[in-house]
Amino acid sequence: MENKPSRRVPVENAATQVEIETAIQSLSSADNIRLQNFARFRIRGLGRASKGRDWQDLIRQALTDTLDPKHRCWNKSVTFVRHMLGAMRSISTAWKEAFDPDEASLECDLIQSGQEVRVVSIFDDIPSTRPDGERVMVARQEIAEIEKHFAQNSIELDVISGWRAEMTGPEIKEALGISQKEYETAVRQIRRTADKHQRKSERSVR
Repeated sequence: MENKPSRRVPVENAATQVEIETAIQSLSSADNIRLQNFARFRIRGLGRASKGRDWQDLIRQALTDTLDPKHRCWNKSVTFVRHMLGAMRSISTAWKEAFDPDEASLECDLIQSGQEVRVVSIFDDIPSTRPDGERVMVARQEIAEIEKHFAQNSIELDVISGWRAEMTGPEIKEALGISQKEYETAVRQIRRTADKHQRKSERSVR
């Protein structure tokens, strides 16, 4: 039976095998660097959920899936680089979801080991009178709620992933290929949402 592209991609927009191969060969040095940076970024965000896979494995998987129309179809309404970024995001997310959290170490990837226990990045600027242990638990719950809030906004989710991987702002911008303005906008949205959930949490225990 002939393989058909995903129903979500109009037939006229679905890339052929030849077009995909041509796009791969036509990637510029800048394109390759951006894809490599993004792959490293996503792998760092996975932590132990990567199960030994590295950024090269992620790129290879994205290419393999794209070359197999039963797995993934390139919609030519977006550039091939944008397609690859989306593919790597989807694949790495699936790896994370398939990871058994019971296998994780006690030091959550949101917590810095070897130092006084504290939640990094999002909640650093939000004061709390809760004991550290309780604050960590609440923060984890709030992180999950924040990620649900941004389920349809990949930039915010990717910035959070970068923070989890303890990347700096410039590193995140470079990996995502976004401007300073886009990064600052994402940070503002994340912090507003974090502050909202923090206030809600504080009210619930009064």
